[in-house]
Amino acid sequence: MVASGARAAVPSPAVSRRPDALADERALVQRAATGDRRAFEQIYRTYARAIYGYVLVPMLGDKDDAEDCLRETFLAAFGALPSYEWKEPGLYPWLKVLAKNKARDLLRSSGRRQRLRGAFAEHVDVMVEQARDPTEEELQREHLRARIEVVLEGLNPRYAQVLRLRLLQGRSREDCAAAMDVKLGTLDVLLFRACRAFRQACEKQGVTLRGEG
Repeated sequence: MVASGARAAVPSPAVSRRPDALADERALVQRAATGDRRAFEQIYRTYARAIYGYVLVPMLGDKDDAEDCLRETFLAAFGALPSYEWKEPGLYPWLKVLAKNKARDLLRSSGRRQRLRGAFAEHVDVMVEQARDPTEEELQREHLRARIEVVLEGLNPRYAQVLRLRLLQGRSREDCAAAMDVKLGTLDVLLFRACRAFRQACEKQGVTLRGEG
């Protein structure tokens, strides 16, 4: 299946209307629902560009996020087709709803993730901002890093790893995903959960993270 492997190439997002329905689409959907991967790939090739360019890119504003959501949309579609009930004018409206739901899920999780990441970053910087000279700044930075390491050592090792790579070392999502041997979507979930676990660990140790609402 196209969506279950490496990231598929997605054409330009310039789409201004819904695509034309496939010939004999109902029969094609029935074949795909029984596990016919060729039938499903035909559905993907017909509708992926429109879902990506007309639905996901406008909602998310980010091509990487849109590609991730496109993959998740068609994975969900492949799993849900056996229970899908055919309705006119065809499959596209159903795929569009799936895509919008995936995009909304990502937007909600991204909002929480960004707030947690902001709190983490502020916690790292707050003591340094109070320094009065370079020597004091370096001492405070080392002291704070030691405190952070104590918290990280108590976390799930995967959580500690993603926080070190992404937030402390500032490496790109792609580099972090490669280093951890996970997909980008999985990396984002790990980062969100790691930031939440870090915050909770700090609260247990009496450390208040500013920037949380």
